Amino acid sequence: MALAFIGTDFHDTPLADLERLERRADQIRDRLIAPDSPLSGAVVLATCNRFEVYFETEAFHGGLDFAIAQVAAELHVAPDTASSLLKVLYGPSLVQHLYAVASGLESMIVGEAEISGQVKRALTHSRSVGQTTSSLERLFQTASAVSKQVSSQTGIGASGRSIVSTALELAQQKIGNLLGKRALIIGTGAYARVVSAALKNLGLANISVFSRSGRARQFALSHELTPVTNEQLDLEMARADLVVSASGSRGFAVDLDLAQRVRLLREGNGLLFIDVSLSRDVAPEVELVPGFEIIDLETLRLKAPAEHIDAVISAQEIVREAVTEFENEQKSRAADPVIAALRAHVGLWVEQEVEAVRRKSGPEAAKDVERSLHRVTNAILHTPSVKVKDLAKDGNHDDYLNAVKLLFGLELENDERA
Repeated sequence: MALAFIGTDFHDTPLADLERLERRADQIRDRLIAPDSPLSGAVVLATCNRFEVYFETEAFHGGLDFAIAQVAAELHVAPDTASSLLKVLYGPSLVQHLYAVASGLESMIVGEAEISGQVKRALTHSRSVGQTTSSLERLFQTASAVSKQVSSQTGIGASGRSIVSTALELAQQKIGNLLGKRALIIGTGAYARVVSAALKNLGLANISVFSRSGRARQFALSHELTPVTNEQLDLEMARADLVVSASGSRGFAVDLDLAQRVRLLREGNGLLFIDVSLSRDVAPEVELVPGFEIIDLETLRLKAPAEHIDAVISAQEIVREAVTEFENEQKSRAADPVIAALRAHVGLWVEQEVEAVRRKSGPEAAKDVERSLHRVTNAILHTPSVKVKDLAKDGNHDDYLNAVKLLFGLELENDERA
């Protein structure tokens, strides 16, 4: 069995293409674990700036071709087109990539707070539909542990830095302190919840929310905000000092016509928009309106402050050490069939001897002999079991395996060297 990865992110792929992948993530996930799939399990990590598939398969090349074909089919493109979009990782490179992603080292904003939770939720979702394997579980659980270690030991992301908080920092550079000001949130999804909390922490006097899907009232009640209806939108936007859009719905929540109406109501005063939606909620043409400005994901990618270089270097070292530990653990597991076969072989001798004592001296004597022989067996096999795992980590357990097979007459099923 082998772990493999296909994926892309904001470094290599335009945000519009990432949006298409994120939007089809559930359908791609279903295709990957269809009844005829050669994959044993798969975890899909789809966020606003990355699309990644981690999977396990018996046949690496066959599994890889299948995974790419499913992405291509869902996007309605040729497999070669999908292949050119997706990079492939396996072995230590795969492990290092996920650990770095979970730790925020590969994010648009280094150390962002959301990504560790997104990694956990990706595993939880796959687990809930029966799409994980023990290796994928171990990979993602260790990734979460590495993320916590990086956060606690390096200080990366300690201030809760995220796409939203960084956008608000840039906003304050442009319009000043937000304390006591008014804000309008467009959207009621996961990002809107983060936006709401961040704005409250900054001490805004009034925060309202608008939803194109009609969920504003319910969201406002649960988050102590002011709901805005379609009829109220123009006036409420005109009264706002800041508009933060995070709906992720199709089409523009703020188009040029709406922006022009709002400017008239504001009597020519400018307005700042923060658009953290992958699909863009605010039309680019809105910046044609005098005084209207947009902070979007591209702005954040280009202008977001970098974390301190020493913290990044320390985090990278933690990741490298964790990758080595994971790989050693994976290699040591290659010795498990040898240990199991050896214990089963010796255990058969014990059973035969116990049965002979039972027939000769009765059940009580047999129990005493069984306890004694199990203690002896554990003592004898402890050192060989530890040794074969150590040798497996170094990739040098073949001679040991041959010796065990010769001494004990063992025939191991599924010998991976065959």
